[in-house]
Amino acid sequence: MAAGDADSGKAPLWWLAAGIAVVIGISAAAGTHMARKPAESLRPKSTNPLQGPPNNLPMLSMYFTGRTAESERIVSVLRRPNAERREKNERSLPRVCVLYGATGAGKSQLAVAYAHRHLHRHTLTWWLHASRPDALRTELLELAEYVGIPEQESKNVVLMNLWSRLRDQPGWLLVYDGWPAYDDSLRPLLPSEGDGEVLITTQQHHGWTGLCADPIELRAFPEREGIEFLRRRFSIATKDVTDEDHQAMASLGRQLGWLPLPLEQAAAHIVQAEITVAEYLRDLPGGASVEDTFRLSITRVSEASPAAVDLLQLLAFLASEDVQKTTLTQHRSVLPGRLCAVMTDPVTFNREVMLLVGHSLVTRSGDWRDGSAAYGMHPRVQILIHDELNEAEHLEWSQAAVRLMEACFPATPDLLASWPVCERLMPHVEAVIDKLAWGDDADGGYGASQDPEALARLLHRVGMYQEHRCDWVRALDFFEQEAELREIGDDDELARATARYAMARQHYLLAALDEAEHECRLALGLCADHKGETFLRLRAQCQRQLGGIMRERNRFPEALKAVQTAVDIYEGQTWREESLDWAVAEQEIGLIHRNAGQLAQAAVHYERAERRIPSRGSQEPPEYTVFRAMLQRDLGIVAQDRGQLELAEERLNSALETCKVHRGGEDFETAQVAKFLADVLRRRGEQHREDARRTVQPLRRLDLARQARAALERADALLGPVVELHSKRSEAEEHKYASCLNKLGSLRLAQGRTAEAKRILEQAEKIYQRAYGNQHYYRAKSLTRLGPVLRAGGDVPGAERALRDAEEIFRTALGGDHPVLMAVYEHQADCAADRGDTREARRLRAEAQRIRQSL
Repeated sequence: MAAGDADSGKAPLWWLAAGIAVVIGISAAAGTHMARKPAESLRPKSTNPLQGPPNNLPMLSMYFTGRTAESERIVSVLRRPNAERREKNERSLPRVCVLYGATGAGKSQLAVAYAHRHLHRHTLTWWLHASRPDALRTELLELAEYVGIPEQESKNVVLMNLWSRLRDQPGWLLVYDGWPAYDDSLRPLLPSEGDGEVLITTQQHHGWTGLCADPIELRAFPEREGIEFLRRRFSIATKDVTDEDHQAMASLGRQLGWLPLPLEQAAAHIVQAEITVAEYLRDLPGGASVEDTFRLSITRVSEASPAAVDLLQLLAFLASEDVQKTTLTQHRSVLPGRLCAVMTDPVTFNREVMLLVGHSLVTRSGDWRDGSAAYGMHPRVQILIHDELNEAEHLEWSQAAVRLMEACFPATPDLLASWPVCERLMPHVEAVIDKLAWGDDADGGYGASQDPEALARLLHRVGMYQEHRCDWVRALDFFEQEAELREIGDDDELARATARYAMARQHYLLAALDEAEHECRLALGLCADHKGETFLRLRAQCQRQLGGIMRERNRFPEALKAVQTAVDIYEGQTWREESLDWAVAEQEIGLIHRNAGQLAQAAVHYERAERRIPSRGSQEPPEYTVFRAMLQRDLGIVAQDRGQLELAEERLNSALETCKVHRGGEDFETAQVAKFLADVLRRRGEQHREDARRTVQPLRRLDLARQARAALERADALLGPVVELHSKRSEAEEHKYASCLNKLGSLRLAQGRTAEAKRILEQAEKIYQRAYGNQHYYRAKSLTRLGPVLRAGGDVPGAERALRDAEEIFRTALGGDHPVLMAVYEHQADCAADRGDTREARRLRAEAQRIRQSL
């Protein structure tokens, strides 16, 4: 229908179609891009739910049309038989189909359509949001819980059990929606065995080699299917479509490139506005884009309800999905007045939401009755709204989003109980921060002019959360932004000092000691002239941090003086019983003594730290329990240094179990305990093997050999995941990775893999050279482990050179009586014996024994 035919006799048809579709469109548009989590009513009563066809699929739009050829291709890929593999007794592999295409091509709806149409032949159908790997992992764990996989301390174990269940239960379908790009590191998030199907939607064409030989491209509608979609969308029966109707729809489709997303947007607007296609086309500019269809819908919404546009503008600054209704309504007081007033009345708020859903500008998922209702917005809508705001609007809504996130984000992100809420909010926090208008003005350029502190508080809390999750690179970024903000028109010296101290902590954890000391001394300078309680607390924290920096530089007297200053502050204050600070200071003194080789003093301070833990009786917080485990770890390391391997194993086992329960198996601190325990087990294995060689009793020899194998196997099982974790973080935390490589190298030697051990330890030595220089005792630790590896490989002269270098570094940095020299002298004695110099060998062993007796 041409624009000039608007008053022809066919116009009533369009008005009637639009009126009929209003009610249908409002209820159905939400399903166009919606992805719902399973309702609680779907949860099984037993632990064997694969007998039925459970699913959590999003709603399929009642207007879904065509895509016959693509649907048949998906079927041909996913239903290819596994009979040939079964005949050869080979394991079944999941059949994988990758569906790719541009934004708005309708990939998700085609995947939903395929899943719904084939529900009858799948034992399990599950929809997974794949746009963020961490969120995908969480959804896979939810699936594991749903199908009855028992909860485990290790998330990796839960996933392995899930894949095992799917391997043994054929006929399932997993849909991974919106995978951004594939790389091998994400392979553990896909099943590798089983007679099932995997359907992946993505915008990426390349990179799927090895998973799917021939990805399927989804393009725009053919004209015939596009016309059919519009006909259904306008609720026009086939027999009622006139030539004018067909021409009008064809003109609309051609102008919008026949892409489903803009067609749906345009149709929703036509239905809601109760106008004809011709009237819509008159308002649509030539060469219209998806954004043009959105603009017309937004204009229509603004005429009907300015408050609904306010909600759109707020959502444009958050993540594109999973904006919880409770997040908005529970903290509505921080939002601009008109939107706050609308949210006060649930009926009015729901009416505004339905207006946006009806125009396909917002999606709605979940169930308002159980509090799971959530909203989303297509990223292209977010970009359009964001780009078309003027400066004042941009500041208003970015500031509103900041205040909302600051109100939602837990004030105690360091507490374990807060972590689930923090993790759920992180996508929105990152979106808010990414979309801020950073500027130099003190009155709003950084957001939150109504509450200038809101952004700084949010950055600090998020940084604390990332620090306690041991992601120090991300934490440093947030704290640096906070410090920059605090320097602009902020007279609060405590806040500025706190930000500097937080930066110092992250630099220290990342082994950037110069930067750490600089920020720490800046923070101390800001605290110097203040005597209030909060300043005193911060001064004590800075002194403890300075002590850690000095300890890493082998300046142990200075380190002790700094931490003792913190202890002196705590001893004179009544608030010392309110936290773990005093106990942690004693722990840090113990660490200084241990690094200095004073093991008895170290143990005394670790035990004193335990007595400094505030008493909470049966209501002890998890953080206190974990701190007790850390003290067990420290005492276990002291026992290892003393050669008390059985006691060390007992203490480290206890610490590891507590950390797994409270922090999880994949946590960084848990991994550190596992790393030390693996090293103790390796030494116990070597000890058992040496005892087996010395005994003359055959049965005893067999038993000791068995114990040696068991200890080395457990050490390998513990150390493998730790190495993987450190490898992923090695770019920013090479020094931590090197410590892990040291232990891995010695384990490989114990397993007889000498060449691999040599390569690993040489890599560790090079890392320490880069991070700390040639004369740091960390490098000497690698050389001490490398010596016996070179000797085992037949290079005795090379072994002696490495061990002499280690001895010189240790004696210079730590003194001639440090416990680390015991291993150096014993390895040197072995080399001397190989050369036939028994006198030198006896002398060296006597030196090692002298140090051992002093312990």
